[in-house]
Parts: sequence; structure tokens; C-alpha cells
Amino acid sequence: MKEYRAGIYLRLSKQNSEDNNSIEIQREITTNYAIKNGYNVIKEYVDNGYSGILDSRPGLDKMLVDISRGLINMVIVKDISRLTRNKNKTGWYTEIFFPDNDVRFISVTEFIDSGERYKIDDTIMLRGIANQFYITDISKKIRANKMSMKKAGQFVENTAPYGYKKAENDKHKVVVDDEVKTIIKNIFNMYINGKTASQISKYLNDINVETPSSHLKMKNMAIKWNAEQINDILRNPFYIGNTILNKYETNYLTKRCMKNKKKDNLIIKENTHEPIIAKEIYNKVQEIKKNKRTEKVVKHKYLLRDLVYCGNCKRKIQYKLHKSSNKQRFLYGSASFNCNLLYKDKCDNDMHIKEKDLNEIVRIEIIKRLSIIETEEAIKKIVSYYEVNNTNMKKVKQYKNELEKLERKKIILYKKKCDNYMTVEEFKEKYEITKEKLEQYKNLIEQLNQEDTCNLDEEKIREIVQKFKSGNYMSNNFLKEIINRIEVYPENRIEIIFNL
Repeated sequence: MKEYRAGIYLRLSKQNSEDNNSIEIQREITTNYAIKNGYNVIKEYVDNGYSGILDSRPGLDKMLVDISRGLINMVIVKDISRLTRNKNKTGWYTEIFFPDNDVRFISVTEFIDSGERYKIDDTIMLRGIANQFYITDISKKIRANKMSMKKAGQFVENTAPYGYKKAENDKHKVVVDDEVKTIIKNIFNMYINGKTASQISKYLNDINVETPSSHLKMKNMAIKWNAEQINDILRNPFYIGNTILNKYETNYLTKRCMKNKKKDNLIIKENTHEPIIAKEIYNKVQEIKKNKRTEKVVKHKYLLRDLVYCGNCKRKIQYKLHKSSNKQRFLYGSASFNCNLLYKDKCDNDMHIKEKDLNEIVRIEIIKRLSIIETEEAIKKIVSYYEVNNTNMKKVKQYKNELEKLERKKIILYKKKCDNYMTVEEFKEKYEITKEKLEQYKNLIEQLNQEDTCNLDEEKIREIVQKFKSGNYMSNNFLKEIINRIEVYPENRIEIIFNL
């Protein structure tokens, strides 16, 4: 049996104040794992106060040098994010550096172990698949719950629009912000009087009016007003007392909130709060904007966006889209990639490949890559991962433990009453309190179960994995998760550099 000399890596950034990620907790988890499995820990590497985005850190640099010297041949971390938060760097460590130096890599809480013979860990890839598709699927009930609250006239966003603020006594209600309501009125009046959005923004900057993000004390504050901010205000029916439902879509995996671009999905709920602008003024502004509106150019989004590079000069390849006589329509399959289009004097790579041909080559290579996944074993790993890391599941377990304690307490109370250790009145009082707490915990458990975030459907995961293995669900976002870059050479020779 191979003798392992383990190094433990611990990292905590300045911004991270979570107790479960403290250096002490990381040390306890990784050390206990090493002891339990009989691994000899040679050295500990610590970076306290360093971001995971940084490529160079004192502790990490020392560990990499020791690996190169052969001092350690195993790296143990609490989770991959301790090692790096850069997905490309993750692929470099796990796919290139560790295998090349015969290092076994273990992430304790994520059940990742590269093993004695290094191979791709399907958990890394499939956890991303499960996150991207399964969590999106089960978050529908969360969206539905928020939608029902909005339809009832309740405000559920984190921040009220500029010109409003949340009521002090009710977080689901907004009131007019008297400090800036005059600015909103001035913007509408100036636009009606012939000023453009750019002219209005310049005027506000000249008189040093705080931008909306600055007034709302947001993290990424805009210093200056611009035309886009003015147009957002002018188009927003919130200022006449109406709320747009479905205006934003939240990705519950990335926690990013983005505007919903599908206007058909938008629903307007009228008279949900006090207006700042009269409807007549708002409608007049929309009419002016409608008459000024110019036809927008359709933006074509292709599957391999930001992934294709020239194999010779390593620059991003020019994407050429051939249009029909109608500039708003594209000829299917006629797009192509060509390095010489952009770098005629800087690259002599005489390559040219059609988009549909490159897409098919990439699709076949992705299927090969995914074919190594052992489906049933991967499903077990995904379920185990979520059972350990899913916040709602942890809460349900905690609440069930509390229920058991309260049930035992009911029995003890009854016994004390029977043995005359307490009066009937004392028993009734304490019993009612215990009963009330029991109901509270039962309701909390039921609420979490209704969200479906606690009940992993293995058949659903299996279906998702099989569809990916067959080459379905190919999207630009998915490809960027597992592909670093695609390098194209003459005669349609392709080299794909994977992240995983």
C-alpha cells in the first residue's frame, strides 16, 4: 500500500466571518479525517486573511513548492473553495498540477477523493449539473410563494425603488421617500418639456444630486447619473402606484437577480402603494418615448460564445455571422470562425470552420467526456453531498430533534403531576407552553418540506445525468462550466481544454 505524506491546507478570507469556516473548524475537520483514515500529516499550511481569488498566497505557495520537492503527496482541504474560488484554477490543480506530481487530493465535506490512481471525479462535474438544473427546478415553489405575496399587494424585494423606502413597521409595505420624491417629479417634467435622458442626467450631475444607488447605500454605488438610469425611472410604472410582477428573475443557484426580458410574462398589479407621479404625466412620457423609439438590432447569441481561440496566436477568434437581405434574419448554419478576419497581419493561421461543424465536434467530445461518469455511483455522491450541505435539510433535522425533546418533556411533566411534584395548575401552564412550541416546530418542518428542497428525487437526478450524457441540454453557460477554451487549427483540428 502506498505511503501517504499529507499536507493540510487551511484558508480564511478577511470578509469571511462564518464560524463553520474558521481556521479552527477547518483544522478539526481535516485533521480528524486524516486520523480516521490513517494518513500521516507531515505539514499544515495556513492562509488567514487571504481571498480565494488570489493565485499567490504565502501558505499556498509553500505547499506548491513542497509538492514539487516531493515532501508531500496528499493534499487535504475542508472544501475546494478553501483551495481556490477560481473555477479555471480548480481545473488546473485537479486536472494538471496534482496528477503531474502524483498527489492525491481530498475535499472532506464534498466527498471528493482523487484516489490512488488519478481520474476525473464525477462529483465535481455532476454537482454543477445538479446545481444548474435540479435546484432551478425545485426553486419554482419559492418563486410561486413570492408571486402570491406580490399578487396580494405585498412588497417582497430586498430594496425599494428609488423614491420609496420600506415602512418601518411593515417590511412588506413601501412608503414615499420624501427626501427624493421631488427629484422623481422633476425628471418626468423635464422630459415632457423636451429634455433628453442624457441632458437630464447631466443636469443632475451638475447640481450634485446623489445617484439612486448612492442614496440607497448600495455596495456598488454609481458616482454619476447616466441616461440609462433616467430611462429606467421614466419607464417604471411603480411611480404611479403599480407593481410589476415577474419583473426580475432570481437564479437560486448563483443568487443573481436579473431583469426578465420576456414582456409577455410581466403582470401589472395596480394601486399597490402611494403614487409619486400622476397617471396622465406617466402616460404622456410613454407616448413621447414610443414616438422616439428606433428599431433595435437583434443580438445573435451563439453556443460557443467566448470559448473559441486560435491555436496559433491564442487570440479569441472572430465570429462571422452571415445575414440575409433582411438584416433582422440570419441564415442558419452560415456563421463561421476565422482568425484572419481580425488579425490579418498578426496571425498566419489559415483556418476557417463553419459554426455548425464546430458545434458538432464539441458536442461529440462532450459526450465522450461525460461517458466516463458512473451514473449510479455519481447519484449516491450527489445525494450524500446535499444531505450534508443542504441548509434546509439541516434545519429539518434540528427541528425534529427539538420535537423529540418536547415530546419527552410532555411525558416528564405528566409524570411529575401524577407523582404530585407539581400542581395541576402548574402542569397545565407548562404543558400548554410545550404544546405551543411543538406546533411551531411542526409548522416550520412542514414549511420547509413544501419547498421541496429537502426531498431529493433520485429519479430526477438520474434523468438529468442521462440527458447530459447523451448530449442534450448543451448551453453556453453549461459549456463554460466544463470547458476552459477551444483551440482551432488548420484542417479543422480542434483541441478542447477542459476545466474538469
